Amino acid sequence: MVSFVLLTILLVMIVIGAPIPVAMGTAVLAAFLLGGYPFYIMAQTLIASASNWSLLAVPFFIMAGSLMNELGVTDRLFKFARACVGHIKGGLAHVNVLASMIFAGISGSATADVGGLGKIELKAMQDAGFNKKFAAGITVASSVVGPIIPPSIAFVLYGVMAEVSIAKLFLGGLLPGIVIGLSLMVTAYIQARRKPEEFPTERRANLKEFSAAAKGSILAVMAPVLILVGMTSGFISPTEAGAGAAVYSVFVGLVYRTIDWRNMWAAMKESMIQSAHAILLVSLAGVMGYIMTFERTPQLLAEAIGGIANTKWAILLLADVVFLVIGCFMSATASLIILTPIFLPIVAQAGVDPIHFGVVISYALHIGIATPPVGIGLYVISDIGDIKLEEAISAVIPYLIPLIISLLLITYLPQVTLWLPSILLE
Repeated sequence: MVSFVLLTILLVMIVIGAPIPVAMGTAVLAAFLLGGYPFYIMAQTLIASASNWSLLAVPFFIMAGSLMNELGVTDRLFKFARACVGHIKGGLAHVNVLASMIFAGISGSATADVGGLGKIELKAMQDAGFNKKFAAGITVASSVVGPIIPPSIAFVLYGVMAEVSIAKLFLGGLLPGIVIGLSLMVTAYIQARRKPEEFPTERRANLKEFSAAAKGSILAVMAPVLILVGMTSGFISPTEAGAGAAVYSVFVGLVYRTIDWRNMWAAMKESMIQSAHAILLVSLAGVMGYIMTFERTPQLLAEAIGGIANTKWAILLLADVVFLVIGCFMSATASLIILTPIFLPIVAQAGVDPIHFGVVISYALHIGIATPPVGIGLYVISDIGDIKLEEAISAVIPYLIPLIISLLLITYLPQVTLWLPSILLE
């Protein structure tokens, strides 16, 4: 009864447009009053949920992505991607996807991808003769890979709540991220074959041009490599990796001579606001998890879902549908924090590996970035690209098909996620 009231109030407040922290806080307060729980438990759980060493990685990774954006590194990454794949049929559509995959290894955020790299991608594609509407669609779709290719802010949050290895999650996201990127590139290639006049293809970069592009971006490209090697070797923790990424970003800015103290301050301010929001949500989710555990909500939900889907694969399919629908109406971070403590016990009981599930839930919810009505990527691209929201929505729809196909592959082929962690960290 108490859990039902909690979830009902949370849902109603989200529907009427209340900020997510306000909705969660109000629902938790009502549940404590109705259930007669002592309020010192709320205070203790709020503090305990936020007092996790690994959570410190969140502000550092956010800061690293913001700094890379502000210090002009995104332009160098785009030039490198252009030298690599600009000559393939589909041209800058492939460059767009590859640049997002590389930048994902720095920012760990889809919003940072759309907001920073998106400006460069849109201008370059329009200058090359691409339709602005198409350019907006592929830019939003390719940003979905941001939270999947490591490092990933979503994986840090999930790892803390699920109490699983963040290093394994980072490794587990690498191959799925490549699968997602390739699915988008294959779609662009098919479109280019059908309508070659709409997809200008560039000439192949010569050795001198490729070397110059690689040299100009090597420091940025090395960032995710250093993070992964450091974490998988056990040399550094996720928090130390995040701090190292932030410091490395400043170092890159110094080497490239793009340091601007106003931009530095803007990046730090943005990082502080986003970090405070994420950690507040984690704290409130900890209290929600306490209530639902005490009320045996996961067990009751597991029994209810078992009546609908009685196999591991059917439960995962049902979970995918739920995540895709919720991703249309809520931010991915808030959804991840709310849904993880609800669904994790259910899928664990069905025999799903928690690392595999972490990648599935993170990816499924982040597809919501590209879906109306709340897809933040659509609003960002509409703003920076000066196009109508409805045009951005219609442009991204063809790319939802490969994104969902990729989700099903990652869901039903768990070894795509688990192979690298099993050979490198077991």
